[in-house]
Amino acid sequence: MSADASELDGLARAFRAIPAAMVPKMRGVVAKSAINTKKIMRADANKSKHFSALAKTINYDLKVLEFSGDAVIEAEIGPDPSVTVASKAKKPRPGPRTPGNLAGIAYYGTSRPGGGTVRNPEDAMLEEAPNFYEYAFKATEGLL
Repeated sequence: MSADASELDGLARAFRAIPAAMVPKMRGVVAKSAINTKKIMRADANKSKHFSALAKTINYDLKVLEFSGDAVIEAEIGPDPSVTVASKAKKPRPGPRTPGNLAGIAYYGTSRPGGGTVRNPEDAMLEEAPNFYEYAFKATEGLL
């Protein structure tokens, strides 16, 4: 008994081609959501009386790691402690001003009163999540 499996072979080839077609589309989706999350985090930091300089240091890095047809696409979004900004103080202290180093205090506070006045970055991510899902759905439509 014999069977014609040519259609199954074609379907298998189509399934194997999906990851290669999906990576560039999803890279754009992750980048767009990273930009939106960065904008939300910057707006949150700008609202703070004491930590508004932190907003200028918030940026994102996009990484695409591919191996054997599989891929991981990730964005790291947050304050960069290496970014320096000009001081607005009347008598600025010597040396570079790096407000990114104060991110932990701005977000979570300290054991003493003070800090913790900037909204948690996780909230910005959760605010952007519905948009991410929508972008991902639209980008992957028609791959099968």
